[in-house]
Amino acid sequence: MANIICLDFDDTIVLDNTARQIHERFAAPGWLALGERKARGELTVEQYNAATLDLVEATREEMMEFVVSVARPRAGFGELLDWAHWNGWMAAVVSNGYDFYVDAVLDHLGFDRVARHAGRTSKDYRWRVRYYSPRGVVLEDGFKVSYVAAFRAAGDFVVYVGDGESDVEAAKLAPVVFGRSTLLERLDGRHERLYAFETFGDVRNVLEREGTGWLESFSSTTAAEG
Repeated sequence: MANIICLDFDDTIVLDNTARQIHERFAAPGWLALGERKARGELTVEQYNAATLDLVEATREEMMEFVVSVARPRAGFGELLDWAHWNGWMAAVVSNGYDFYVDAVLDHLGFDRVARHAGRTSKDYRWRVRYYSPRGVVLEDGFKVSYVAAFRAAGDFVVYVGDGESDVEAAKLAPVVFGRSTLLERLDGRHERLYAFETFGDVRNVLEREGTGWLESFSSTTAAEG
């Protein structure tokens, strides 16, 4: 059993939506129409990200250099990772974004050893992205849910940290949620342990105060079920 802090990337670890920044900078104009289809519920986030990446001509190196130059990490991220390391928690990034920018930003910030799961990109003639579940199944929906469900199935205690619509179903599976923006609004009054945050200092403060009690309660419940 592990204690996992499951972190969204866009608008969470960084202040902006990096995928959108890439689309604005590098994608052909058709990405805007794709965004309208996603807003109408005609495309999942995974399908939308795959379709928009197909409109990009830039090289991996060009996009990695760009995202490193524009990334604005949310305050307190490094301190949260340090706290997790020394207190028996594992941080895992689970993002619907593209692996090349998640990797580039985390590595640039010096967090190259943080586990991360994102859309896997490749380019032959065109850019492609695939979303693999923990079991290696290609998904077009529910990527984040697949990872939180796998953590829970393994007996892990999961704290979920995110902000958007794509985080809602995954966050519902976690015993503890830190939310802002849409995620906070959607789960307000619907989740037993929901905490608002603006910086990762907010997350760390609650973990320091409440974490031991959560784990003791979880261990007791798990033992009783066994």
